[in-house]
Amino acid sequence: MKSNGKSKVLSKTVICAFVGASMFVPAMSASSSEYATRAGSADTVGKNLQEFEVVSKRVRKEVTSTAPLFNLTNERMKTMGVTDISDALHRLPGVNIRDYGGAGGMKTVSVRGFGTTHTGVIYDGIVLSDCQSGKIDLARYSLDNVGSLSLIVGDNSDIFVPAKASASAASIIISTMSVPGPLDSLWHVTGQMRVGAFGTYNPYFKVGKSITPKFSFSAIGEYTHGKNNYPFTLENGKLVTRERRDNSMMNSWHGEVNTRWRPTSASTLDAKLYYYDNNRQLPGPVILYNPICREKLRDRNFFGQLTYKNLSLSKFSFQGLAKFNWDASHYHDEDGKYPGGELNETYYQREVYASGSVLYLPTDKLAFNYSADYAYNVMTTNQLEVIAPWRHSVLQSLTGKFQNSWLLATARLLWSIYDNGAKEGESSKDANKLSPSLSVSVQPFRDRLFFIRASYKNIFRMTTFNESYYYHMGSTSLRPEDTDQFNFGLTWQYNSANWLQSLVLTGDVYYNNVKDKIVAIPTNMFIWSMTNLDKARAFGADVTASATFNLAYRQNLVFAGNYSWQRVQPRTHPGNPDYNKQVAYTPIHSGAASLSWENPWVDVVFHATGASDRYGTNTNLPITRIKGYVDCGASLMRSFKFKRNTIDLRFDLTNLFDTQYEIVASYPMPGRAWKFTVTYKLN
Repeated sequence: MKSNGKSKVLSKTVICAFVGASMFVPAMSASSSEYATRAGSADTVGKNLQEFEVVSKRVRKEVTSTAPLFNLTNERMKTMGVTDISDALHRLPGVNIRDYGGAGGMKTVSVRGFGTTHTGVIYDGIVLSDCQSGKIDLARYSLDNVGSLSLIVGDNSDIFVPAKASASAASIIISTMSVPGPLDSLWHVTGQMRVGAFGTYNPYFKVGKSITPKFSFSAIGEYTHGKNNYPFTLENGKLVTRERRDNSMMNSWHGEVNTRWRPTSASTLDAKLYYYDNNRQLPGPVILYNPICREKLRDRNFFGQLTYKNLSLSKFSFQGLAKFNWDASHYHDEDGKYPGGELNETYYQREVYASGSVLYLPTDKLAFNYSADYAYNVMTTNQLEVIAPWRHSVLQSLTGKFQNSWLLATARLLWSIYDNGAKEGESSKDANKLSPSLSVSVQPFRDRLFFIRASYKNIFRMTTFNESYYYHMGSTSLRPEDTDQFNFGLTWQYNSANWLQSLVLTGDVYYNNVKDKIVAIPTNMFIWSMTNLDKARAFGADVTASATFNLAYRQNLVFAGNYSWQRVQPRTHPGNPDYNKQVAYTPIHSGAASLSWENPWVDVVFHATGASDRYGTNTNLPITRIKGYVDCGASLMRSFKFKRNTIDLRFDLTNLFDTQYEIVASYPMPGRAWKFTVTYKLN
């Protein structure tokens, strides 16, 4: 078989195996690709195949998915000039970021008005957890080690997943750089140094090798230091002064070790060890005439996880997952209002998690998956009001999937069981809920990459320990959330060999109904107050566009953009002051765009993100209005290659026009800043 670089050549046997291994997802993962290759080899050993070629463009997963799916690969993020995890999330439609600014500022995400706790984060196949607050701080995860970042709203078309991966209204999927392949015996080394404004420096190192044909490994290490004393403008009536952020220095490091063992040709065992440590000062909100803040926070997180997959050549495949997670935080504040002049709060979380999934392929058009997950969570602290809560969680999902030449349909039933308890005192109530979902994608014209999709998902979210047990945040009477989400969308992909090489358009409209919605209103970076809105609804639209224009030989213009319109409104009672107002921290309009010029000399990227006005409270009082903003940036990139060596140079300017804005009230974002990165790769 031969390929001209634009070709994809698959035998009928390979296609069938690929469909089984990847669950009909158009783009192969590493494991499913190996599975397809083995299956193809089994039928062709000892045979001479006639050469043929098929010229085609691979269909983007965003186009064929039954539910809204948006994927950013590592290369695509570079083309778009993405600078960090927060910036990457701004490039996804329907996403709202709560960013406290600076290199060490907390960054959490919510999607389509559901709230942060309704957005799951999946890290290399296993869902991250925080039983204390339910919020995953995405600043902990390095973009330099991310192979792809995806957003799925509803249920993924890949049905061979653990039950917990389906237990959120939306999911952020982070896939890190893979270990070297089984036949790759060379050392792969990456060394990187990044320096930037406001005292930031960030060294990064990665090494990987296939030790034997059955065993590979990779290891990374990263350290980040930032003073974060960036300037900002303080307005007090007619008085306008230029200030600097105080008490905002941070030091963090994290390391990972990844291994892959291939005991047989059809099975893999992946292992990961992860550790993160961040010791930072908390600058606090900007309060007039009171710039002093002495808050500090140290976060530590360790987890180890195992993933076993057996992609058998028979009709059955199996996947098993296991994880142990340990998380600790220490909050320190100095103030005369505390006994002894200081406050020290420590919190410890532990989780044991296990999952098993069985995939059954009765025909080449039909697939079924059953997954069962178990998790045990417990939290302890030095606070007197906390009663050592614990929780047993059992999640089970049964999924069916059908695909032919023009139809893709998926149906799932999730059964969630929560057993709550506490060492002392009253515990929150137990819960038991069945949550159905259904999604469909139709291709009405065989010769056009045009798809119509529709989906429905019901999901149940149990309250977190903070919401249930802390007197200053919530109580055991706080009700969990129950949501229904509906989506209708159109997707289209156009490919040609002309000046417009590719064009991908997606558009979705949605309606979400939330019962007993819980909204978190921040007091500072560490303390939040929880409120039941009883009823809330969200309706909106997301539009994305990407295009590649061929200007000349080795010169392309690449455009990517997204726009979101969303109304998220409390609907408890017409007499309430927040009735039909916009939920706090949710802009009606938001979007992002980037334009890249790829050429043989220096790649140039210009990008912008923005959002309309928001409010810091659900009552939308004028005094709580947060002004809208547009944040622009630019990047210059150049690569030098010689033999197996590559040197990448990159210069970034963020907030190019020094825009003064806030995402969270009273937490000013950095103004104009720069970063310079040098990366050496031995491949």
